[in-house]
Amino acid sequence: MPVSSRPCTISLNRIHLAGAIGQALLALTLGLTLGCATANAKSISQRAADDEVTHMSHDDPAMRRAMAKAKATLDDFLLRAAQPASGTHSYALKVAISDGRNTEYFWFGDFTGKGKQFSGILNNEPRLIKGLRSGQTLSFKREQIVDWTYMDDKQHRMFGNFTACALLTREPAEEAAQFQKQYGLQCD
Repeated sequence: MPVSSRPCTISLNRIHLAGAIGQALLALTLGLTLGCATANAKSISQRAADDEVTHMSHDDPAMRRAMAKAKATLDDFLLRAAQPASGTHSYALKVAISDGRNTEYFWFGDFTGKGKQFSGILNNEPRLIKGLRSGQTLSFKREQIVDWTYMDDKQHRMFGNFTACALLTREPAEEAAQFQKQYGLQCD
């Protein structure tokens, strides 16, 4: 599979989210950067645990569907996040940030939004975009949101994170199934 000549990074970063009880760790979070192709020898679970990167083309149909699904369900997610049900936590938005040359995707926790303007705490270490740092509060627009996620302890399940499901389509079936089971992620 050809790899783009543009620099590319897809983080398998953990999401660190501040909550009422302190920091919550969401072990599965997958980020992506446009213009890349998949190429890793370790399993996706190993790459996530090691906070490594993976790559996926911006033209990939599974990724396009994932982002479209996240955008189509964003309003429902925002309503849930505004009044979280008991046993749910780690509400986060995945946001595209560009510097004019590169686009990198980050998870944001402790977010607020009104209309088309949002702000939140950056929960990943930037790999391509300079001048940003994990823990920094940033503003972003609704159209930059490409995914969302939260955890439900009662159901032992992660909701959303559609972009992770897209990345799993490039993994061996056994590894993808193990990853979904490990994190309670359901992909259709």
